[in-house]
Amino acid sequence: ASPGAFDWRRYYTKGFISNACTFSCVIVGAVLKALAEDPASSAGARERARIAEAARWVLAFGVFGFAGGITNWLAVKMLFDRVPGLYGSGVIPARFKEIREVVKDTMLRTFFDRAYLERYLSAKLEEVAGSPELGEAVDRALQGEEVARVVEEQLEGLKARPEGLILAVQGIDPVSLKPVVLTFLRGAGRDLAPVLLRALGPGHLLSVARVRAEVDALMTTKLEELTPERVRGLMEEVIRVHLGWLIVWGNVFGGLIGIASAAAGYAS
Repeated sequence: ASPGAFDWRRYYTKGFISNACTFSCVIVGAVLKALAEDPASSAGARERARIAEAARWVLAFGVFGFAGGITNWLAVKMLFDRVPGLYGSGVIPARFKEIREVVKDTMLRTFFDRAYLERYLSAKLEEVAGSPELGEAVDRALQGEEVARVVEEQLEGLKARPEGLILAVQGIDPVSLKPVVLTFLRGAGRDLAPVLLRALGPGHLLSVARVRAEVDALMTTKLEELTPERVRGLMEEVIRVHLGWLIVWGNVFGGLIGIASAAAGYAS
């Protein structure tokens, strides 16, 4: 709706409709009571007595029902909005920092507890170790120029070690062994990759404590961006629609209490 325009959707709710129904009963009951007590009415005494009796039941249902519904409506409103003069209203925007912390702690305990993360990381590690994609990735890495350069540097450095001197005595240049070493690495790499991955384990590759700490830091950063208005909006999206049933049942049970009171002779 455009700014300033009447938004009918704001009033098309369960709570508003139920309050409107019981308030209508109050109006009808008041009108019936006025008719029954009107001395200028053309109705006979018996007719006025019947109208008065109907007014008593309708008024009892309407007044008690509307009282229950409007009280619950006010309680729901006080959760989300500050009402001037009512201490404790606007509890959600007033306590938004505590709500953010509770949300974060609940998510960490529920979805990122240590035992669950250890099982999850171990399962994912086993899944990766047994997947053909790991072998293909290792093959691509070993075929790269970076691996060839590292092997060549290591063989070059071998010349200054005793092993290199032994090869030199036999007339073998260590760098000339590069094709043999690369062929061996490329042949064994696919088989060695899952063995090394399982040997390292999730505790060595990525500690559970570090994962939880990073998730905690990320959630803290994101939650700090939530303003009181945004927290209220999130809570409204989750629960305010369902809280409308509190207003409906407030009207229903209030009306039933009114009927019971009228039957017991307390409502006149």
